[in-house]
Amino acid sequence: MNKKGMSIWLATSFIYITIVCVICGAFIYKQSENMFYEKAAQLIAVGTNANEDIEQDLVSALKNKNETDINSGKKILNQYGYIESSNFIFNTNQGFSNVLKVILILIVAIFSYFAVSLVASNIIKKKRIDSLAKYLYDINEGDYTMQIKSKEDEFSILEDELYKTVMMLRESREKERVEKENLCNNLADISHQLKTPITSMSLMIELLESSNIEGDEALYIGSISAQIERLNYLVSSLLILSKIDADSIQLEYKPINVYELICVAVEPLCLMIEKKKQQLFIKDNSEIFFNGDFHWTSEAILNIVKNCYEHTPDCGVISIDYKQDPLCTQIIIEDNGKGFDKKDIPHLFTRFYKGANSSKNSVGIGLALSMSIIKKQNGEIIALNKETGGAKFIIKFYRN
Repeated sequence: MNKKGMSIWLATSFIYITIVCVICGAFIYKQSENMFYEKAAQLIAVGTNANEDIEQDLVSALKNKNETDINSGKKILNQYGYIESSNFIFNTNQGFSNVLKVILILIVAIFSYFAVSLVASNIIKKKRIDSLAKYLYDINEGDYTMQIKSKEDEFSILEDELYKTVMMLRESREKERVEKENLCNNLADISHQLKTPITSMSLMIELLESSNIEGDEALYIGSISAQIERLNYLVSSLLILSKIDADSIQLEYKPINVYELICVAVEPLCLMIEKKKQQLFIKDNSEIFFNGDFHWTSEAILNIVKNCYEHTPDCGVISIDYKQDPLCTQIIIEDNGKGFDKKDIPHLFTRFYKGANSSKNSVGIGLALSMSIIKKQNGEIIALNKETGGAKFIIKFYRN
């Protein structure tokens, strides 16, 4: 029964009980009047038969109240054992009293039953709602098993619809899992097929570079070598992004020392940074840790630092700071280059987007790759311009 039906039932029950009480009360009152009238007539008749001269006095006593006569009468009654609480005088009234008591008990019983039914109904509803809420929680955790209730109630329709939806979700997830497995296998095949000719071209270019070739031919070979290196980076990045999209990368969460992570991440860039006479400052504090995947996180930081390196002029400065609070661990990477064009900031992490200050060899995929890796670890990355000039990246890894 819903709230509206319950309210209607309560109102009608109250009206019916009130009507019954009024009818029974009127009946008892009428019977009491009749009984009193009969008793009064009987007493007057007995008194008149004993002494005809007191008839007027008896009728007058019925009309007028006299405390002296009342007290005198009570004393006489007490002599014969009829006290005020006695049921012997008006013994017919006891039946009416019992009827009234039964009615009152019936009223109390009905309302007690209603109160108990209401409480029991709320308890049952709460249990059913709790069971459905737990079931939805289990679905979010990947458990699709459902105990179907054979009892029919107002939640049965909702339960049936939930079951149908769960079956569809399970079929869809299973289909998605199979498709992801096929995609991963195809990516592995594509990776092998692409890397094999790229590796062969790299070896042939190395052989040509080691030969005594001069002039325009040497320039062409150098250009081809750079393009092959760029192609190799592009293929590797695209394969990584595809695996992240397919959710086929399994992260290994372990405590990571932030200082060690940064040192490993920037190591491949140290020679290039020295070549441009840039200065790299890394905060040394080995007491800060967070849980994450060391390999993939270092890959993300490498791409961000590489972006700073490419946009920082010779003799420029790149600094890496980090801190921790109860909410998250932050890694702040800054440079003193040109910074970002304002219109480019909303699109910096879009794949293949090249901003106004991008280098000619940029493919626009490094920052997108970093964003995907960081988001997969419950983190976020923000890019903005410093007030003093230059770019600033803020990486946050949240505790939960």
